[in-house]
Amino acid sequence: MNASKYLSAMLLALSLAACTTAGTTPTGVSSSSEVRSGYGTVESVQRVDRDNVGLLGTIGGAVVGGLLGNQIGSGRGQTAATIAGAAGGAYAGREIERRTRSASDVFKIYVRMDDGSYQAIAQETHPALRAGDRVRVENGVVTPI
Repeated sequence: MNASKYLSAMLLALSLAACTTAGTTPTGVSSSSEVRSGYGTVESVQRVDRDNVGLLGTIGGAVVGGLLGNQIGSGRGQTAATIAGAAGGAYAGREIERRTRSASDVFKIYVRMDDGSYQAIAQETHPALRAGDRVRVENGVVTPI
């Protein structure tokens, strides 16, 4: 019976974690970890919100909250406290992780390379680039030419 409560808390935590949105990269675009050097044209520059946090804080908070909630009450009250603790812990863990990350946004620069491929390069400072600008990409750095 006790194992089913932990399983319920974990399922709730994973369900809540699945509700968070993940960053997406358009189809056919290389991420900044796969950036190749070359020349190209800026397709777009987009601001990416850093509030899009990972799942570690959410899952960790849910587990801790579920364990703490399980210590309260007995019977159905204990089950309700476990679920409420997991939900509250997931929210608290997500907020803690979000606040510990840098508050600034990231800018993604989408570049159509001269060879026809596309690349997405992330940088933390606002780029002085617009769609249509010719650029050089080298070591993950976009430089206007």
